[in-house]
Amino acid sequence: MVRITAVALLSLACAAELPGSMAVEADLVSPPVGVKITYLANEGFLLVSGEQKVLIDALFPGITHYSAVPEPTRSRLESAKPPFDGVDLVLATHFHDDHFGAREVARHLAASGAVFLSTPQVAELLRPKLTGRAANIWAHFPEEGERTTVSHAGIDVTILNLHHGRDRNPPVENLGFLLELGGLRILHIGDTEVSKNDIRPYRLNEAQIDVALVPSWFLAEPQWQGVVEEIQPARVVAMHLATAKAPRSWFGSAGSRARRVEGIRVAFPSVWIPTEPLETRRFSSSAHRMPAPNRGRIP
Repeated sequence: MVRITAVALLSLACAAELPGSMAVEADLVSPPVGVKITYLANEGFLLVSGEQKVLIDALFPGITHYSAVPEPTRSRLESAKPPFDGVDLVLATHFHDDHFGAREVARHLAASGAVFLSTPQVAELLRPKLTGRAANIWAHFPEEGERTTVSHAGIDVTILNLHHGRDRNPPVENLGFLLELGGLRILHIGDTEVSKNDIRPYRLNEAQIDVALVPSWFLAEPQWQGVVEEIQPARVVAMHLATAKAPRSWFGSAGSRARRVEGIRVAFPSVWIPTEPLETRRFSSSAHRMPAPNRGRIP
């Protein structure tokens, strides 16, 4: 999928006619293309395109058997020091401790001045930690099947209500975020447990998503088949993979982390499965769609 606007085409044509430094100057004012995605831990990522920066599920204390951001990266993240300075948006999909921590988020927001976007449940936990800065907290939770879109610093974020299990009491509000950044559409679905029928009303298969960040169970277990295929992203990133010391039952039919990773790679050969903090990939626009998964070959 290649998106070239009329303005971009005109800029390229003008730059081709300009000599020397004038062509360079024209290039400098062109919008950035592509996004650098840096893995932090669990479902936590830093997205960077030019001067625009977004953190998703990156500031949290952590829970047993799932990775957490290690030191000294953790301190730099919370205090908004490079490369975590100048962040425009901090997003949290839900309130669980492996995705969000009020203390950690409050420290970062106090240092960066970023806008924070999450659910009403999360906002209620965070507001007491940010006296006088409540205006920087945006809370949204649309009805299932509906979308809410917000914009900040030139970044559009479409918010989706993607349930975290129907049988949880009390219910856990979980959001999916579809970002328009660097000419790409990037989807992060948090800890959802949606089926393909649940996600179909959002018509994400028509959104031409470039990168989908999805929990590992959607790529590994038979009961979750069809969700990624319904989204039809160009590329897939696997997240929320338990550590090797987690109970065998956490890996479903695979029985171990190694076999789960092997199975995902067989089913989705082009998948990125980040495992080390600060592991980075750069994504640019793509004209191809995701190849059909090799579901029947999962070990």
